[in-house]
Amino acid sequence: MHPVLQQVFDSYRAELSGKSVDWCQLHPERDDRLWSAQQLTEHLVLTCRSSSRVLQKRLDRDHPTSEHSTPIQWLLQMFMLSFGRMPRGAPAPVFARPGQLHWPPNGGVQLLDLLRQEIDQMDSLIDLCKHRFGIQRVASHFVLGPLRADQWRRFHVIHIRHHLGQLRRIEHAVGQVSSVQG
Repeated sequence: MHPVLQQVFDSYRAELSGKSVDWCQLHPERDDRLWSAQQLTEHLVLTCRSSSRVLQKRLDRDHPTSEHSTPIQWLLQMFMLSFGRMPRGAPAPVFARPGQLHWPPNGGVQLLDLLRQEIDQMDSLIDLCKHRFGIQRVASHFVLGPLRADQWRRFHVIHIRHHLGQLRRIEHAVGQVSSVQG
């Protein structure tokens, strides 16, 4: 795994390690509209899989995308990739919403293993694209448009970090509920 992805994964691991199956199913404020740790992890797995499919398609065709960024995509790329910020409150796309993988309840160790496998797979495809296509824009992200291999990796670092903040908010909310009940 590339060091920047490893670093953000290690932060995720620090938050999720040792969490029980029950804890990973808890929703902040007992609100089912707010994702549990398992749902957050499933979302990250689904986004990595989606990116892997897009990257693999370009590798199979042995040709990078010929698409060009629109002005809006260019602005979004600047905002996200340059400033390292992801907009909060934007709904997840349908293809990346939890519940599609029909996972049984998992604890932190199992969720981390599932996430690591997907990140490793995606990262190896990013490396292949970088070696095959160089600094060309290799494939198009559904919102950000065509990205280079390094931009794909940067996007996922920002995305995982964004959800790390959500995971910490779960810890805080669940910790408060546990303190009040205990």
